[in-house]
Amino acid sequence: MPWVACSFQLSFERGSFVPRLAIVITAVGSVESLERTLVSVLENRPTDCEVFVALNQPYSDPYDLKDEVRFVQAKSRSVCQRVNQTLADTRAPFVHLLRSGCLVTEGWTEAPLARFGDRQVGSVAPLVLDLEHGNRIFAAGIGYRPRGKRFLVGAGQNQLTSESQESIIGPGGFAAFYRKAALDLVGGLSAQLGAQQADVDLALCLAKGGFTVAFEQQSRVLASRDVDLPESPFRQALYDERLFWRNLPAAGRTKTLIAHAAVVGLELLCSIPRPRLFAQIGGRAVAYTHLNGHARHRQSLEHLNERAIRSRPANQHLRIDHSHDAPARSENARARVNAR
Repeated sequence: MPWVACSFQLSFERGSFVPRLAIVITAVGSVESLERTLVSVLENRPTDCEVFVALNQPYSDPYDLKDEVRFVQAKSRSVCQRVNQTLADTRAPFVHLLRSGCLVTEGWTEAPLARFGDRQVGSVAPLVLDLEHGNRIFAAGIGYRPRGKRFLVGAGQNQLTSESQESIIGPGGFAAFYRKAALDLVGGLSAQLGAQQADVDLALCLAKGGFTVAFEQQSRVLASRDVDLPESPFRQALYDERLFWRNLPAAGRTKTLIAHAAVVGLELLCSIPRPRLFAQIGGRAVAYTHLNGHARHRQSLEHLNERAIRSRPANQHLRIDHSHDAPARSENARARVNAR
C-alpha cells in the first residue's frame, strides 16, 4: 500500500503531547472504503495532528499503523455515539470529522485552521466535491428549512453562488472542522439523531451558543455519494421528526407547523402504496411521544443563548477556547445542553 511508505512515526508519548488538530475518521460501509480514506489522510496530513478511526466493525490493522493511528472500537454502531466516544479521547483544540468514502487533498486543513483565528468561529465547512465528477459540488455545507428539511448547499452546481453560500448553517458531518471547546459547550452530537440530522442540530446549537460558521473554498475534499445516505424509512422519519421538534422556532410557530405538516403529508403521499409508508408513519409517531423532552431541549437552547450573550463583552467576540485545560469528554455536565 502506498500510504505505508509515506507515513511517518509520531515522536511523542501519549498523554503528554497535545496536538493542534484531531482528525476523526468515522468508518461507514466497507473496509475498502475506510482504507481509501485513510490513505489520503496519511499522505496529506499536517505534522501537528493525531488521527483517530472510529470503527464500525473489527479491524485487524494489517499494515501495523497502531503507532500512527488510534483505532477506537466503539461501543455503539450509531455514527453520533461513535464520534462522541472518540472525541472524548482527544484534547486537541480543533477537530476534523471525516467519514470514510471521502478523500482529502494536499493542504486541506491549513485554511480552515486559519479561520479559527477568529474566536467566534465555531465550525468551518470545506468545499466537498463529487468524487465521480470532480468539478461538481457535492456540498459546500448544510442548510436547513425550519419546516423540517435539511439540504446540501450547492449540490450539483459547478460554482457556488453567493445566495447558496448565505444559506450555509454548518458543515456536513461527513467533512467538518470544529472548535473543540464549542463541541464541549453543547455536548457534542446528539445521540437521539442520525448522522443526517445531527450535523444540522449541532449547527443550530452552536449558533445559539454564539458561534458562527465559516465556509472555506480553499479546503477541498472529494466524496462519494454514499457518505450521506439516509437511514431506513423508520429511522429516517423518526430522526427527521425529532430534529424538527428539537429546533421548532418560537417566532412564526403556527406557520412553521402548517408547513411541516405539508412536508410530512407529501412524504407519505409519495410512499403510497409501498410498505415504507407504514414505517414512516411509525417513526413519526414514536417521535411524538417525546414532545416534552424536545420542549425542554428548546428551553436549554434559549438558556445557552442567554449565557452566550451575557458572557460576551460589548464589541467583543465570545471567547470560549480552553480545550487544552478542559476535561476531554464532551459529556461535561456543566456545559452540556440537556438533550432529554
